Amino acid sequence: MIKASKQLYYILLLIITLIISNNCFGQFDYNKYAKISEFSFESIFGAKKSEPNNTYTLLGTGFFRSPRSNNIDSLVNTWIKKHPSAVVTSVSSISPITTNNPNSKLIYCWVMQGSDTLNIYLVRNGACPGGTMLRPRTNSEEGKAESKDSDTRILIDKETYNDFIEKVKVAELYARNKKLGIWADLKNGD
Repeated sequence: MIKASKQLYYILLLIITLIISNNCFGQFDYNKYAKISEFSFESIFGAKKSEPNNTYTLLGTGFFRSPRSNNIDSLVNTWIKKHPSAVVTSVSSISPITTNNPNSKLIYCWVMQGSDTLNIYLVRNGACPGGTMLRPRTNSEEGKAESKDSDTRILIDKETYNDFIEKVKVAELYARNKKLGIWADLKNGD
């Protein structure tokens, strides 16, 4: 009798665990995360075969004008090869990116595997300044009226974003102090 009640207890515990985990997975936003294997990255830009209208970028703001190290492409490729189970997290999107395709989006993303993040790795190695990891601001954050021509959406919560930015600050400080990448030619005090 005691053995039967113990077995019943374990079965009930298993059922409860499965129900709870199923509910947790039901709340998981699968659209926000994708496997790195679904992407092809060329330098800081990525493409996903199932989303031909979208362009993914590892850098948030200012990437067209900001300095980049000569080895940024090899840093991206090496990191991705060493992290085959990485996931791509969409942070923000701007649409449309071309006037002839209203469904096109530029999606700022983070590439992560566990606690390792490609974006922070790039900053820590001096491949780009930390400011490029800031997400684009929405029109309402800029104090502007919403535009019919362009739409910026934030796809990540504020707490996660702020935590990420704190890690970016530490990574840039490390790269500056070690004079890595873009910081290599700076004179003291720059």
